[in-house]
Amino acid sequence: MKIAFFLSNYPVLSETFVVRQIRGMIDLSHQVTIITGQHDLSVDDPLSGAAHIVSVRANTGGSSPIAHLLKKSARLLLGAQSGKSRRRIRAGLTGLRDGIVAPIVDILSVGEQGLGHFDAIIAHFGPAGVRAMYLRDAGLISGPIATVFHGLDVTEHSLVKKFLPHYRRLFTQTEALLPISELWKKKLIGWGADPAMITVHRMGVDVSDFPMPQPRRGAAGPLRLLTTARFVQKKGLIYAINAMCAAPGDSHLSIIGYGPLEKELREAAAACPARVTFLGKIPHREVLAELKRSDVFLLPSVVADNGDMEGIPVSLMEAMALGVITVSTWHSGIPELIDDGVEGFLVEERNAGQIADIITTIESGEVDLASMRVAARAKIEREFDNRELDTRLEQIAFTLAGIVPATEPVRVAEAVS
Repeated sequence: MKIAFFLSNYPVLSETFVVRQIRGMIDLSHQVTIITGQHDLSVDDPLSGAAHIVSVRANTGGSSPIAHLLKKSARLLLGAQSGKSRRRIRAGLTGLRDGIVAPIVDILSVGEQGLGHFDAIIAHFGPAGVRAMYLRDAGLISGPIATVFHGLDVTEHSLVKKFLPHYRRLFTQTEALLPISELWKKKLIGWGADPAMITVHRMGVDVSDFPMPQPRRGAAGPLRLLTTARFVQKKGLIYAINAMCAAPGDSHLSIIGYGPLEKELREAAAACPARVTFLGKIPHREVLAELKRSDVFLLPSVVADNGDMEGIPVSLMEAMALGVITVSTWHSGIPELIDDGVEGFLVEERNAGQIADIITTIESGEVDLASMRVAARAKIEREFDNRELDTRLEQIAFTLAGIVPATEPVRVAEAVS
């Protein structure tokens, strides 16, 4: 199949899960094109050229972007008597009328040649799906559109306010919605989406890359906790640090990452400097090495002041696959990943005291941690293995394209994790 992945920007270093999904379709021998609003040429292509990349706003013909768009606008208006030009103008003005500029800029940037036909167009994040929809309305791309909703795109207040009218058009004008959690499915239905067009399609991990966990060490030595995250509010790192300072004993937390809240977090950690270490930004292979040396992975996610929420963090999946005990919160889709007390521990958001209590419980030996590790690994193998998820996405794409593969495809509404 010819599959297009429509992304607002490519590559984005923090969106490794998107790159992994694209790689999955390439590995299944599909012809993959990445259509991106902006192609960041300063960053190496993580796919090393395995996918064709088309930048919607790439070619300015040597002129400034503004001058280029003015020329395109004039050309489009001069040709407004043709049906194609009227269609493009109408699509761009519809988006502009409802408060977003991106569609008309995209339409002017693509030009008359268009982007071509695809058997399936998979857009990651709601705004990218909206942009793909308007380009199709303008006759500049063709093929069924499925939009993946992750987290920020359905929670951050200003973004939702801006895009909700366009999401509602997406619900009626495109073919499929692929939220990554049951929680986001409910939200989309609440906004008016037809349940029949919704398939919950998870992000996952490559289970084969994570060897079956060896028996963990006993109670000898301090409990080793690890957190890896961007230093932003929704990650709840301040509560992890406060919990470490409050917990009895000599457990130790290592924090991998960076971000705008680093100064605030370091100031909080100064209250118990012997128990919190900042490791900075390190390569993913080193993150996994740290994870393998850890007893507990801690991610106390919270709803940020602007409404931003997690989807289902891949970092938790990686920890579970490696048999590391996870401690997280009753937040977003995390309870769909971790059954509290069975596959890990969940605490209330913004509650450092509960985190400290869980640390004490783990140290005490009162819980059967060996069974919890086995259950966590089994959950990842059963529901969050990328190999199985790739096959499901392929089946969804076959169904969207109306192609019958060698084996009978799953109906879009039934390909649910």
